[in-house]
Amino acid sequence: MADLSNKTALITGGASGLGKAIATKYLHANATVIICDINPSRIEETTSQISALGTGTLRAYTVDITSLDAVHDLFAKIRDEFGTSAPDILVNNAGIMDRFDPVGDLDPGLWDRVMKVNLTAPFWLSKLAVEGWLAGEKEGCILNIASVAGNVGLAAGAAYTASKHGLIGLTKNTSSFYINKNIRCNALVMGAMETNVSDAFHAGINQEGYQKMEALMKAAGTALCNVDEVADLCVWVAGGRGAGLVNGAVISVDRGWGSVMG
Repeated sequence: MADLSNKTALITGGASGLGKAIATKYLHANATVIICDINPSRIEETTSQISALGTGTLRAYTVDITSLDAVHDLFAKIRDEFGTSAPDILVNNAGIMDRFDPVGDLDPGLWDRVMKVNLTAPFWLSKLAVEGWLAGEKEGCILNIASVAGNVGLAAGAAYTASKHGLIGLTKNTSSFYINKNIRCNALVMGAMETNVSDAFHAGINQEGYQKMEALMKAAGTALCNVDEVADLCVWVAGGRGAGLVNGAVISVDRGWGSVMG
């Protein structure tokens, strides 16, 4: 496993699912880990479960990343506590699902909510991180958790699909623009996992949209991605041997599902 000693990592949506798994692996890799999540009970539970793991240090904050003021406050806390202009590693993991609605059925409020969490918040967080790295003349690493829905059309509804297409575009632009500034930006294009991203659509989903996605997934015959294995990959991208060569990559992590669908 890569050694992330002397590295500070901020993981959004870090109190459950993939974010929690990434935080756990980063702690075992000796990083100082900062998780934020909108759910205070999950923050409390996760802190009690993983804070003593590994040799890294854990800090946890309840933050609504759709609030720009809250994001600024989070970075101020990081500066005050750790004396750094920005965390060395930013993992834009937090995300919410839509309800598989196509554009004709989509509620504008749900569109706005999905875009704020899945695309606008990563933009804000990336902006503050990049500003800090440039000001401090530091190396930086952004890892965006995207989705196969960012490459194809029927893996989700219109809102989620558009948000993940946008996140992949943000990844490519960021990596390209700062290519000579020691700032790397990559995206993992995730297939299906058992995480709480599905909390948002347990009730009231668009059955037609969901059934179309489900039929494609069954036709591919692929298993769900193991969250711990994905987290191991996130450690390598952040600081593994040879990872410095990887910039602007859109890495499929889906057991080939995207190839079948695309």
